[in-house]
Amino acid sequence: MLIRSVCFIIPVMLIGFNNNIVYKSNVYHVQTEDGGPKNCSIITLIYLKGVIVASKKTSYADLMNEENSEETIKLLMEDQHRNMIKALLRGKFKK
Repeated sequence: MLIRSVCFIIPVMLIGFNNNIVYKSNVYHVQTEDGGPKNCSIITLIYLKGVIVASKKTSYADLMNEENSEETIKLLMEDQHRNMIKALLRGKFKK
């Protein structure tokens, strides 16, 4: 199924990633989502006890004219999710 959007024609939003990460006796929830065809962005949020302690938003509007954009977006989502977890484990986000 395709949806026409401001970012051209692309498949519907991709499935995201969710992980619970234990760091310094706290459980952080890391969630990465595709903003979908209306937003053309990847959003990663890190929660601690239900409160957002870090976020990152990356636009992919410039990729929409490329072939295999869905696969490229999926790889970008995986990379952003992994990098936010690495940053968390390096102590970048203080509670």
